[in-house]
This record gives sequence, structure tokens and C-alpha cells, in this order.
Amino acid sequence: MNRPHPASLILLGLAVLLAASFRDGMALFLGGSGLALVALLTATAHLRLLLRRSRWLLLTMLVMFGWMTPGTPMLLIPGATQEGLLLAGDNLARLLIALSTVAQILQALSASELVAGIRSLLAPLGLLKISRDRIAVRLALTLNEVEASRNAGSGEEGRTLTLPASAIGVTDLALGALAGALLLSAWLT
Repeated sequence: MNRPHPASLILLGLAVLLAASFRDGMALFLGGSGLALVALLTATAHLRLLLRRSRWLLLTMLVMFGWMTPGTPMLLIPGATQEGLLLAGDNLARLLIALSTVAQILQALSASELVAGIRSLLAPLGLLKISRDRIAVRLALTLNEVEASRNAGSGEEGRTLTLPASAIGVTDLALGALAGALLLSAWLT
């Protein structure tokens, strides 16, 4: 099987995020737990980094929803409400799904593949006379600067900007069908 086009993986990630936005309760919890487990097994470093960088957002969401939402008081947790904690759980699960999806995309794609995939997805902007190449170059330069700041002092000079060329294949059609099925099932249920 050939390697999928980066745009296919990005589209699949977007479909997962959109499908998750239509879920709540146990379906959201099970989907989020499963996706987080897969991300933990396949993209551990990226998931840990994203969770560490988001820890204050996660804590803020828990406190804001759990303790500031009116409702039935919890006996064992002073100040928290049952409705607030359920709302916090739903929103934290959605954020965990987003972080897990991003971690898996970052694991699967290099920076140049990510830019190439986004560039491909921006093709419809040509109808509006917006240059997708300029957006891709700006994104690539930003990613290069972030990487250079991480590797400060490594002596890396004379970097060039190259984007991989990928053809659409059978794997991309399968990923597109999977993304479509996710969106259709989310829309119908």
C-alpha cells in the first residue's frame, strides 16, 4: 500500500473532529477515550507535549464549567454542580479528541508534508483569486522558524524550502470514503 497524500490525512482528522462535535454523553466519552489511547500508543511524544501545553486550559475548563455552572450541588465536591461537571466532562472530552487527533497528524506528517497537505486543501481559494502558494510559504517559513528556535545553536545554516510532491492514490480514496462515512454517520445520528 502506498503512502497517503498529506491532504487525505488532514481531511480525515477534520472529519474526526467534526464527527466528535455531534456526539455527547457516553458516545463522546468512549470515542475520546479510544482516540486518546490510540494517540498515546502511536504518538506519545506529541500527545504529551500537547497535553503539557494545554494543562492550564484543561484546568480552567474544569473549574469554569464544574464550579460556575448553576445546578444540583454535589455533596462530596463542595461548590461543584452535577450539571457543571457533566458539561465540563463533555468539553474536556472534545478537547482531548482534538489534541489526540492533532498529535496523530503531527506524528504521521513532517512539517513539509503538513504544509503540502494544507496547500492542496487550499486549492478552492484560487477561485477567489487568493494565492494558496503565498499562504503555504508563510506557513512553511513559520514552521521553519519554530524548528530553528528549538534547534538553536545547532549550526544549521542555509535551509531551503521544499514541499513534497504526492499523487492521489487508492489509499487516499479509502481515507476519503472513511472521512465521508464519519461525517454522514455524525449527521444522521
